Amino acid sequence: MNTSQGIMVPEHPRWSEFLSKLSRARICYGTSEQARATLVSMGGIDVERSLLELARLGATCDCQIELDVAPRSAGVRA
Repeated sequence: MNTSQGIMVPEHPRWSEFLSKLSRARICYGTSEQARATLVSMGGIDVERSLLELARLGATCDCQIELDVAPRSAGVRA
């Protein structure tokens, strides 16, 4: 995956920053709107392509990014 184009995936150099900012959202509403807002606020990220890639990885809402994708990216098994 080429992360130089600003697609937020676990391999992206700013992944930890993204997760840190996203974790400040305390409630998941079953959407990826908080992730969208976080990506927009970070700048330099292709928001739509990032959300599509995160969905491909199994994260169709904010909490799935934190609970499913993030642990797998760190090598943690559920």
